[in-house]
Amino acid sequence: MKRILQEYFLIGNYKKNLQKFFSDGYKNYYPVKKKEQHFTFDEKFTAIEQHYNGVDQLYAIFEFIIDLYSEIKSQNKFVSFYVTSKKFKQIEESGWIPENDDETEIWKETIKHISLADQYEALLKRLYYSLDKTNHKLITLENGNKIIVEKNAYASEVSQILSESNMQDAIKVLEYNHFANKGNINRKKEILLSLAGYLEPYIKAFEHPETLPKELKDIYNELKIVLQTKGAETDKKGKKIPKKIAVFDNLSEMYNKGGLRHNNDKQYHLNMNDEELEQWYDNIYSSTLFVILSLEMGRNLSKLNELKKK
Repeated sequence: MKRILQEYFLIGNYKKNLQKFFSDGYKNYYPVKKKEQHFTFDEKFTAIEQHYNGVDQLYAIFEFIIDLYSEIKSQNKFVSFYVTSKKFKQIEESGWIPENDDETEIWKETIKHISLADQYEALLKRLYYSLDKTNHKLITLENGNKIIVEKNAYASEVSQILSESNMQDAIKVLEYNHFANKGNINRKKEILLSLAGYLEPYIKAFEHPETLPKELKDIYNELKIVLQTKGAETDKKGKKIPKKIAVFDNLSEMYNKGGLRHNNDKQYHLNMNDEELEQWYDNIYSSTLFVILSLEMGRNLSKLNELKKK
């Protein structure tokens, strides 16, 4: 990656490299809030290297460069029009020509900076190659920021399910696996509470299956067949009690007594250190994914039964 940043290419009659481009862009366009106490690109780059180890260092640097390029592109009227040599050839072959002075000015800058666009494209190829080899991927948050997260088939499936009703929760499912969240107990807790809010209506509804609307009743009945249930058959007076679906009931207990929703002496996590608590949150996260996937399975089985009746 450093080789690509420092490798020289021609812009007009001058030799430049991506490091100089980013250095100038950092000085002119990067927000002060994001710079923090680092005045130059090199200082910020070095600070990231010192803060992270191993592949996390690579991910953090990639996120920084992508964010910096995005800031430059949004504030420099020319950069957003830069194209690679491949794209330039396609434009030329299409026969397009500038129609006014503004387009002519932009086109002159575009032609001049083709080699820069090619070099940035080479950097992105290195990024995606590295992510693929380390089982990670780049995602876009609701605010437009891009972050690198671990690939997780179950998380991706759950995110797809949630995206139909709540894009914010859908992204949070993936964000939980962001490398910078390792050790960030508070952020993991925030994400879990958000997902708990999504599941709360289902958990509460399944506690009283006799009052469920038809759609949820069908899902509940299917889940009773494929998942373990628990609870007494009748109460002390002999009245029949609907059995609870164990994973939903257990997950509710994790939320309520696992250091997420309440702060009392009945919480299970009170004697855990930070490392144990984070592992506990990770376990709750995995259980949450399973329950959301179970709900989707219940819906699918319910639809299957409807099809069988036709």
